[in-house]
Amino acid sequence: MQKKIVALAVAGLSTAAFAQTNVTIYGVADVSGQGFNQSNVKAAGAAANGYNGGNTFNLLSNSSLIGFKGTEDLGNGLQALFQAETTLNLTGQQGVANAADGGGAKGLGGAAYGTGYSAFGALRDTFVGVNSKYGTAMAGYISTPVRASLTSFDVMPGATGSSQIDKQMSAMRFGAPLGNAQYATAIRATAIAYAMPTLYGFNGSIAYTGSNNNGTTNSTAPYACTGDEISGCSVAPQSALSMNLGWTGYGVNVQGAFQQNNNNLKPVGTAGNYGDYTTYLVGAGYTGIAGLKLSAVYLRNTLGTNGVTAVTTSGAGKLSNNQLYTGVSYRMGNWEPRVSATWSSDVDGSNVQQLGSRQWTANLGYYLSKRTQVYGLVSNLNNSANQTYTFGQQTSNLGATGTQGSNLFTYGAGLRTTF
Repeated sequence: MQKKIVALAVAGLSTAAFAQTNVTIYGVADVSGQGFNQSNVKAAGAAANGYNGGNTFNLLSNSSLIGFKGTEDLGNGLQALFQAETTLNLTGQQGVANAADGGGAKGLGGAAYGTGYSAFGALRDTFVGVNSKYGTAMAGYISTPVRASLTSFDVMPGATGSSQIDKQMSAMRFGAPLGNAQYATAIRATAIAYAMPTLYGFNGSIAYTGSNNNGTTNSTAPYACTGDEISGCSVAPQSALSMNLGWTGYGVNVQGAFQQNNNNLKPVGTAGNYGDYTTYLVGAGYTGIAGLKLSAVYLRNTLGTNGVTAVTTSGAGKLSNNQLYTGVSYRMGNWEPRVSATWSSDVDGSNVQQLGSRQWTANLGYYLSKRTQVYGLVSNLNNSANQTYTFGQQTSNLGATGTQGSNLFTYGAGLRTTF
């Protein structure tokens, strides 16, 4: 099972590679053609029962990426290592940038669809570090342990596309007066990190990102979330502490993780700043049968209110929700069917109700070779009346004015190859 725990961008570095000083080039090319449908959205200026929607067709670059990694043996069991990785824009789509957020570039992955039609888009896990028998230390732009643990349970290839596990999991998403933003912990951030060596099947890591994480000052300005890209809509934390601990053996992978973001965000039209955003994660996966991957993850997310009463019930000191992900895939010869489902509860403590969502995805892959597959997919995402989750893909041309209470549906096919 893929174990993308922080620092475990190192997981891609083999033991043999540690004895070399050469650089390895690797990547993924994944493009899908998908139709999108959006319905049940209230049109601006329409009557109470006035809804609209629309249809569109997009070519999507999904998790296409290119990276460079290498190690150098320093002697006495010590190795230096580095990795530089970026997304690839294979479809020529213009990036959707949030002006007030810098397009999401402040520690959260950048715009989702490239920048100015460049072939290179958002920064991915990029770092420098050292490795020894005592573990791995690194510094750079890396997945936090919560994100690494969460994505390790995704049953879809490369944790990509319309069903990507971190599109909803670890997140609470709000409209005004909460800044029209998403609060999330499954993020990449500028951080220092340490991963312990595997001991009797136990593994763990810890990462800290400081107060310069959003690239400006110690205050996060409120802004409107104008695009569909999930990263660009996320509030960049001022600082964050994240850690995980897991055990792997006999085909079982168990992970627990914790992260606390300090946001220091003052919403528009309210007095006071919101408090910390915190995620607790527990997940388990099973790969003990050849070709099978079975996963289940539970998360609880909380946002401190710090006396900001505009969106809370009387006396509520925090907002919270619960989330559940389940997924299974099974390789049978060249065929691999995959199914996943995500559920996000209403937000406790909020005076705005029906803030939950549900999503299911079916994906069928056929391997043309060891590295190349074609696949078909269908996915449905249903928002409760006041929720605004999206696929995180370009669905802004659907003819609707927003995603509040909407039902999003997509279908299509793609080609994925690794190198």
